[in-house]
Formats: sequence, C-alpha cells, structure tokens
Amino acid sequence: MKSKQVSKAVTARFSLQDYLSLQEEAEKRGCTIADIIRKSWSMYKDQKQISQHLSRFEQRQRATNFEMLCSVIGLQDGEREQALLQLKQRGVKW
Repeated sequence: MKSKQVSKAVTARFSLQDYLSLQEEAEKRGCTIADIIRKSWSMYKDQKQISQHLSRFEQRQRATNFEMLCSVIGLQDGEREQALLQLKQRGVKW
C-alpha cells in the first residue's frame, strides 16, 4: 500500500501593505501568493542549513588555526591548554 502525501492549509494574516507587496510580487512572477510564501519558507530553510554549515566550518577553521599557531610558537601541552582556557573565558566559541 502506497502512503499518500498529505497537504495542510495554513492561514496567515498580513498587514495590508505586506499583502499588497505579496500580491505585486506574485503578479511579477506569474504565480500565486501561496507560491511566494512556499518559496520563502523553502529559502528560509535553505538559509538556515547554510548558516549551520558555515558555523561548523568556522569552528573547524578556528580549531585548525589554533593548533597551527600553537605549533608555530612552540607551546607545550600545558601552555596550549592555558591558552585555550583563556580564549574560552573571553567568549570565543569552540
């Protein structure tokens, strides 16, 4: 038995100005207001995912840079841990 995909309707209230802007955009694109809202939601989710990827990349890059700098300046393990603790105390996200 195949499962059916269920669609749900959502009602949202917009200010008159926002509604008119949505209507104008829909007319420009030759689609419905609902299409504009669906596309906006899709773009929002994509942007959120990109933001999460960038955040993880930034964390990896920060860790790599820290390790490289510790190596270049010759920090011993204890000094490295102290430097890392100081960074965390200053609010650097690790």
